[in-house]
Amino acid sequence: MFRRWLAWVLGCAIAGVAISYLISWIVAWPAAKPVSQPGPLIVVSQPTLSWDQVSPTRTPTLWRLATEGAAGSLATRTLTPHSCSSQAWLTFAAGTRTTYGPAVPMTPPGQKPLRCPSLPAPTPSTTGFTTSGATPTQSSPAVAGTGPAAYDQSAWTRWRSLALKRPVPADIASMGTRLPRAGQCITAAGRYAGLAAADQTGRIAHYSPSAVGVDPTACPVTLVDLPAPNDTELGKLLARAPANATVVVAGLADDTGPEVLHTVVISGPGVPHGLLTSVSTQQPGILQTTDLSALVLDRLGAAAPHLPEGRPPMVQPRAAGTSAITDARTIALQLRIEHGLTGDFIVRFVAAMVTLFAVGVVWWLIRRYRARRRGVPAERSRLLRGWFAGVGALTASMPVATWLVGLVPWWQASEPRTALGWSIVGIAMVIGLLALAGPWRRHPLGPPLFIAAVTGSVLLLDAVHGTPLQLTSIMGLQPVYGGRFYGMGNVGGALLSTSGLLIAACLAGVLQSRGHQRLAAATVILIALVTLLIDGTPIWGADGAGPLTMFPAFAYLALNAAGIALTWRRAALIIGSAVVIVGIVGVLDYLRPPEYRTHLGDFVSQVRNHGQFTGVERIVKANWTMLTSTWYTALVPLILVLAVVALLAPSRRPGSLIADLVDRVPMLGQGLAAITVCWLLGFVANDSGVSIPPTGMLLLAPLLILLAARMSSETHARRRLTGTLAHRRPSPEQADESQVDEPGAAASDAPSA
Repeated sequence: MFRRWLAWVLGCAIAGVAISYLISWIVAWPAAKPVSQPGPLIVVSQPTLSWDQVSPTRTPTLWRLATEGAAGSLATRTLTPHSCSSQAWLTFAAGTRTTYGPAVPMTPPGQKPLRCPSLPAPTPSTTGFTTSGATPTQSSPAVAGTGPAAYDQSAWTRWRSLALKRPVPADIASMGTRLPRAGQCITAAGRYAGLAAADQTGRIAHYSPSAVGVDPTACPVTLVDLPAPNDTELGKLLARAPANATVVVAGLADDTGPEVLHTVVISGPGVPHGLLTSVSTQQPGILQTTDLSALVLDRLGAAAPHLPEGRPPMVQPRAAGTSAITDARTIALQLRIEHGLTGDFIVRFVAAMVTLFAVGVVWWLIRRYRARRRGVPAERSRLLRGWFAGVGALTASMPVATWLVGLVPWWQASEPRTALGWSIVGIAMVIGLLALAGPWRRHPLGPPLFIAAVTGSVLLLDAVHGTPLQLTSIMGLQPVYGGRFYGMGNVGGALLSTSGLLIAACLAGVLQSRGHQRLAAATVILIALVTLLIDGTPIWGADGAGPLTMFPAFAYLALNAAGIALTWRRAALIIGSAVVIVGIVGVLDYLRPPEYRTHLGDFVSQVRNHGQFTGVERIVKANWTMLTSTWYTALVPLILVLAVVALLAPSRRPGSLIADLVDRVPMLGQGLAAITVCWLLGFVANDSGVSIPPTGMLLLAPLLILLAARMSSETHARRRLTGTLAHRRPSPEQADESQVDEPGAAASDAPSA
């Protein structure tokens, strides 16, 4: 048996490595190149600017910059669902997401956003002053068309104090203080550009209320805030700019438009032609506002501060022409359409699947009612079992289908929203059909394990290779609305942990039922190692909470597989080990150069250098805010309570619904207990942990229904599942017995503590 087990392990390993290398060859990107600034820097904000507004005829100046330089899409998220110019410029100034004033909620589909809050403009000063630390040549009279200005000191002090008191402190005076001290004055033109040029006292050395006619040669850095997209004014500004200037044009805020990825273009003699990216996003074609902050502060050289949320932009080279524009436009289009479909599609799909399941239940009740009226036992129906198996397979395949749909060019259809929805359904139907028709169908565990294996494999491979499947999935990262850009998100983590634990439990159960406890435990450990390694490694999953929640669940499952009882001492050791593992990963990430660290290493840096645990505080606040945001998110703890009750009281509802299945499938009960533990820990440890139990249930519930339908069609309906019984031909007595509905037996194998 050991040789066969080892052959399977080696075969799976070879297949996984081969597939991984094939994906690497297919999605290989050219190495990204840095952006240099040989001359002055000009940053122009055009709020609401998006790629559907850019064309050679409509915006000739911007189009020329994009074809000569680098193009990308900009995520303008701050700390609110809708980004406003005042908040965007505060974030740009601090290099860290921040906000001020009332939050503007996400714009409902087909509606206009609420009005953005405004901050008062700075007041021009009648007397010049010199910014703290600046040289005498930086006083206000040196810049034609501009003059000194200042924000109300009490207001500025209040704004800055509130930003510094946030869970992740943001110094809105950072840019306006650091650059002048290094001898690089800042010219600010437009209503909100002064927010990035103000020093610690709220003073601006060179400010013009209007962007019209501003001199871009007066200071090394010029910040311009246009009230709206204006290619004509942009052309006039660039006509006055030095030939060696680096120009940044960005749609820095949503303002009066919906939440989308906005246009960003960087052009200049030190900018390669291609697609913009950064270490902070790790996604070709996507930058965030704080990356532009890092670009400005990068002018300080070795004195440039390390930003926790931003890295200097880089460029992935592209062939001359418009390919970079096309790629940037495509990414923005994909994320805009998929997010607009997210809530509507999931609600409709779940409602449709619940309706189909309800049809099956009604069908079964009618058959039982008719049989009772005739006074005969109800006969089993292969068609009814097939109905439940088909609907279960389709429903369970939907989550991974939202990842795989990224391989289909649905955005090129005339109705991309419709094409996206039906493509997801079509892929789910293909996966479900393969699960029910493949050679693994001969084993009752085959179809559900096939779907779970496809789900886990796709998520792991996507994280390893950084492919955009999770980024553009309707159940994915949602970067436009405050999610992350790379690695394993909370939704993906919930699907990964649920599928991985279910696979480990079922495979270990088959081995354990044959008397191979050591191989059963080894199987759980191998699956755990692969899952935790990919999910927790900073260069892949970068999921700090993943190992913290999955390690205890896998450890509990391994102990049960090995026949070792779980004691309080062992439980404490498991929890402690999980914390140590996450700590080691964070420290190793911290030891990398600052520009390559992920949020794990930055958290260790905050604790070590400043004694701040702000990351933990933000997680708690974000999770509580999400939990209390709507009535249906407040019901999430009920899912956990029902799961615990079902496991602790299998003879009573809702435990009786799965008691017979748990009794017949070895280690399924322990697997469900491990999944529940993982959900509970994930619910507590993640910033959007409220999404983990419902997401996991969306995969687990239909898989259990599929398994129950498959089990009821086997000849060993009243026996525990073993490898030998799964393929044994029925005797005539068993064949007759299988045609009679039997009441479910009580669970004899309750999950061990």
